[in-house]
Amino acid sequence: MGLRGCLHWPARLRMMPVAFTYVSTVMKTALALFLTAAAVLYWSSERLSRPIFDERLVQPPALALAAAPLEQALTLARTRDGRVLLVTSASVEGVSAVDLNANLSRAYRDAREAFAHLGFDPLENMVRHSHLMVRVPWGELDTPLAAPAQHIAAGTNYRSHAQEVGHEGEPFLFPKLSAATPWDAAVVDGARLDYEVELCATPMHDYRPGERVQLGYLLCNDFTDRWLLVRDIDLDGPMGLTGFTLGKGGETRMPVGPLLVIPRDEAFFEKLELSLYVDGQLRQRAGAGDMIWSPSEVLRRALTACDTAYDLEGETVRLVDCDRIAAGTLLLTGTPGGVMFKPATLWAPWAYLRRGQNVQSFGTYLGALSNEIVAP
Repeated sequence: MGLRGCLHWPARLRMMPVAFTYVSTVMKTALALFLTAAAVLYWSSERLSRPIFDERLVQPPALALAAAPLEQALTLARTRDGRVLLVTSASVEGVSAVDLNANLSRAYRDAREAFAHLGFDPLENMVRHSHLMVRVPWGELDTPLAAPAQHIAAGTNYRSHAQEVGHEGEPFLFPKLSAATPWDAAVVDGARLDYEVELCATPMHDYRPGERVQLGYLLCNDFTDRWLLVRDIDLDGPMGLTGFTLGKGGETRMPVGPLLVIPRDEAFFEKLELSLYVDGQLRQRAGAGDMIWSPSEVLRRALTACDTAYDLEGETVRLVDCDRIAAGTLLLTGTPGGVMFKPATLWAPWAYLRRGQNVQSFGTYLGALSNEIVAP
């Protein structure tokens, strides 16, 4: 080391406490800043994850468990053993209905097929004149129609939802790759599982460009794994093309209500109110008339966007065939404000649905959904 280096050691030793003090101060400051940032993030996510409504479920909304007035719409259902029902009334216990399979020589596969074959007037006459009524509990009802496994969904079609997730611009479309499950089916947990109560519409006949089509309505829930959605999303590209197909797809992610309501008036959907509760706490409530694109507009735009390519883990998925949208395809028309997801809550798993929780959804004249969150 040499004499000069040895002579400097006393000075160096005297400086070491100062250096350690400096490093310790920096580390304490950094730790304090980290803890402060974590506390702010926790406080923000906890505040943002609170329900926007201070209301608990005392009893189901009365009109959710009632049949639509006959002069406004027909209501059909299907039992778990395959009977197609023409519903005349509904209550908390279940539905009163005409069993179409028992009254007619033809056995229909589902409610949509029965309507497509019979139409409004013959079915209405059966309601008014049939004396062969059956009483069916809600627990015996299945999905009312045999739907395909790929559907059309509209994102941020309610202004309140667009605002809470920070989306600017008009709504967008994406494929919903989930088979419909019954109204009381369990939903498998995810990394960041979220709910979205929605009004589903479905064409009663194949829809082709420029045609008018009769729509039927059902209650749906668009369950979403927000972690997968955000993980795969490309924020520099058009919204909906990445992340959504994976994050919103998968088994058990789309329970569908037990009633198919087919109105005579296209504006009927504007009268319908949707609501959703988690463990009895109100989370979402809005009228379907608040949506930006009407269901028929969603249908039209979906066919226009038929060539759009959506990413699913490196593979390409198309929204629909360009020649038609098949009868029975479900149109998820968007959800109102009140979802669990906010950008600041993504890091916090406790801000999302957890195993053992129950999600209940209601829709005017559309019945209810009751879905328990279960382990994979």
